[in-house]
Amino acid sequence: MKLQRILTIVRMELKRFLKEPLVLIFTLLLVPVLMLVFGLTMGSSYGWSEDYTIFEIMVPGFLAYACLLTIYDVAASVASERELGLQRRINTTPLTSSEYIVSQMISYTIKPMIQLVLGFGVAYLVGYRPLNSFIGLLLIILFLVILTFCSVGFGLMTANFAKTASTAGGLAFIFIVPQQIFGTFIPPEFMAAQNFAWFLPSYYATNGIGLIFAGVPLTDSMIWIRLGILTGISAVIYAIGLILHNRNKRT
Repeated sequence: MKLQRILTIVRMELKRFLKEPLVLIFTLLLVPVLMLVFGLTMGSSYGWSEDYTIFEIMVPGFLAYACLLTIYDVAASVASERELGLQRRINTTPLTSSEYIVSQMISYTIKPMIQLVLGFGVAYLVGYRPLNSFIGLLLIILFLVILTFCSVGFGLMTANFAKTASTAGGLAFIFIVPQQIFGTFIPPEFMAAQNFAWFLPSYYATNGIGLIFAGVPLTDSMIWIRLGILTGISAVIYAIGLILHNRNKRT
């Protein structure tokens, strides 16, 4: 495994991200803008709880939703590479599967950190004050990174069934919308099909981040159980996505 080849792929991914302003705005800036709007309009409204405003309850879901948009980004990107023939060119290089995996892990670790800084910065500007420590903040980053990897897996799965970038972008919402509805913004206890949320990785990320923001001690088992379940689901989804992607590379 050569570091130079890994860093080359990472730079290529970041340059591609910056060269596509629509994707940049949609996957990176959309959520901070939504948080700004909801923070200004619902920052003092109490609906679901007497202790927290509607906006305070929604903040963890906004952060998780930002990670879910990675599904769209990855699906459209991989399908575009295949459509333009770039994937065949990559197959002719000495890049190994392990180097590709590591480069993707690095690339998609940077994004949730940027999302957290932007999202949390906007929330702080509109008056949001979570009850967590610096260690808790690092744990929140871990939740977001793992959910992002899960989203990468969903994105690779989506690209496997799409022939064009536009088709892949549309199909991505098959995985985004259910997690958005049942696992992020709407608490599952308010849903008729509340048990559906237990099968969604976004639920465990949103719930775990919410517990940390609420000041629950980091030694509480509820946080670590949710992190463990999220990690297990993400590992399976990422592995399936990677297997399908590698199989498609050989065809």
